[in-house]
Amino acid sequence: MTYDRHPIPQFGLRPAHPEEFPFAEAIHIDAMRPLMQQLDAWDEPMRRAAIRRSFKAADSRIITLEGRDIGWMQVTERDADYNLAQLQLLPEYCGRGIGSRILRDLLHRAAAEGRTVSLSVVRTNRAIGLYLRLGFRMIDPDATPILDMVWTPEGLRR
Repeated sequence: MTYDRHPIPQFGLRPAHPEEFPFAEAIHIDAMRPLMQQLDAWDEPMRRAAIRRSFKAADSRIITLEGRDIGWMQVTERDADYNLAQLQLLPEYCGRGIGSRILRDLLHRAAAEGRTVSLSVVRTNRAIGLYLRLGFRMIDPDATPILDMVWTPEGLRR
């Protein structure tokens, strides 16, 4: 598979450990700050408290490339749904198709199991275009600053 005519780098996913929270928090804060500032909705203490509450090492994977940690993801498995709580890469690794590949792999797994995939995204995040291309739909398109989106496998769509 290629992205923008360049091969997708061979990345890996490994289990996260609780002591890796500072790495995950730093990427999260750096990614969220400009998105929320565009909406005049940035509150750093609140954001730090939220990520501290929501980080679950057991549900998280560290994304690696050539021996370097380059991002992280957190997927919570629910009865009929996978919730993609986080998918974040260091800025220099964005746009290389890594996040797209991770997301497609999750959708493939969900389809095979007859599950939906849900996520929440800041309305100014450019990833919304990718989510829409992959078949996600917005639950409430007028919501702000956070949009909830869901993907449903073909067999479950109405």
